[in-house]
Amino acid sequence: MFEVNILAHIWTTRAFLPAMMNNNHGHVVTVASAAGHLVTSYMVAYCSSKFAAVGFHKALTEELSTLGKDGVKTTCLCPVFINTGFVKNPKVVEALMEGILTNQKMVFVPSHLSIALLSEM
Repeated sequence: MFEVNILAHIWTTRAFLPAMMNNNHGHVVTVASAAGHLVTSYMVAYCSSKFAAVGFHKALTEELSTLGKDGVKTTCLCPVFINTGFVKNPKVVEALMEGILTNQKMVFVPSHLSIALLSEM
């Protein structure tokens, strides 16, 4: 679970981030979950891996800011649930694309979830 939910982000970012930083242009999207902000019983491994993904996003965002790489943007997608077989709800993709285009740091699906997590943001 950690290999897919966090290590894949780290390795992919390591492959593409140097070119983005050289050009000071690009966008890194981290796919996390609402479970990266709130815990659920019987899902320790999943929640932990998604907390790691949210932490990765926050740390990367802060580091890019410190380095003055303001052209490299970051967005963290935090849906309540995604069927990993095929996403049949285009609202997740629509929300993510809007988040990227408007440079939102965190995108919650459904969006009203951000109100419940206001203390997290």
